[in-house]
Amino acid sequence: MEWNMEYCMEQVMQKDLGRRLQVGQDIIDSILDKDKFQDLEQDQTMLDRMVDGVATNWVNSSNFKVALLGMDILSALVTRLQERFRTQIGTVLPSLIDRLGDSKDQVRDQDQALLLKIMDQAANPQYVWDRMLGGFKHKNNRTRESVCICLIATLNVYGAQGLTLSKIVPHICNLLGDPTSQVRDGAMNCLVEIYRHVGERVRMDLGKKGLPQSRLNVIFSKFDEVQRSGNMILSPVS
Repeated sequence: MEWNMEYCMEQVMQKDLGRRLQVGQDIIDSILDKDKFQDLEQDQTMLDRMVDGVATNWVNSSNFKVALLGMDILSALVTRLQERFRTQIGTVLPSLIDRLGDSKDQVRDQDQALLLKIMDQAANPQYVWDRMLGGFKHKNNRTRESVCICLIATLNVYGAQGLTLSKIVPHICNLLGDPTSQVRDGAMNCLVEIYRHVGERVRMDLGKKGLPQSRLNVIFSKFDEVQRSGNMILSPVS
């Protein structure tokens, strides 16, 4: 069977689990072949249907292997479309944010790698983070923790200059009182990472957030440790 766009769409919408595991790599290879699927560049409706199908049927799958293949398909689409994938970010983020709470490290790691790739090739980091802020309030505590980890990774890859941190810090502050200790730790690590990049401005801003003094003391002592350790990075910020 020749892999034209219509046949590929049938496979993306395929409900049979075994069949999806069989054809996943073929879909990826076909997307990465510039000579195939010219419709991807020209037919917005077809692209919308395809991305929605991958997010809904693959990334959201209860089978982690199908979910991983779904992320690989999205990654191939980012490689192929570059900035033209930007219009699809709102479609895929809910599924990717949900999957950050997966119980398997492999799924969470691949998810984060895909998010960072989207920030690099399809849109700037702040464009993506503006649409990820809901992840800090996600019902799954592992997702809340993973969103913190993803922010730290974003800072380490792109620096602070690509982010409007004033939009993000209030969400992190809310997590300092989270019922789950791992989430609280993740939020604290986020603030320390931001301090490494931004410096004393963060300390001043946090003093205005209405946080309990006891909590501020803990945060500021962590900042002092980083300062003494010589691990500051300090990049220009917006």
